[in-house]
Amino acid sequence: MTSRFDAADVAWSRDQGTATVEGSASITPAGGGRQTCAGGEAQLVPASAHAAEMMRIVFGNDVRGFVPLASARYPTNMSPEFGKTVRRIGCDAEGRFRFDNVPAGRWYVFSNVVYRGPGDGAPQGGALMRGIDVAEGSRVNVTLAP
Repeated sequence: MTSRFDAADVAWSRDQGTATVEGSASITPAGGGRQTCAGGEAQLVPASAHAAEMMRIVFGNDVRGFVPLASARYPTNMSPEFGKTVRRIGCDAEGRFRFDNVPAGRWYVFSNVVYRGPGDGAPQGGALMRGIDVAEGSRVNVTLAP
């Protein structure tokens, strides 16, 4: 990564807000049978130059994306401080998630959907992302899907 992480750029994200971000993450493989993030987690990443660069590396853009598990590339030189700014919540049995008390700002919603494939049972699925704008007091519903 070429952009330097600066905690001051995302200091606003640690504030207690009044918005809610909720949604779901799922993939429907070619053979059918919808797969979700159930048992996994969703992440809410505050937007910054560092986060946008990470999204572009992983997804090819910083707006919306899906990348299959087999071809996912994650930056290896991310700042350890970056991870401290990410909000994490478990996905329920239906693959839904909900973040409360979110402050207004630009965010990235991210989740992995990983499941066992037929035959050898090798892990399949991928990473999903969408950039969102959150206003104070709003309820933002996000569907993460390819």
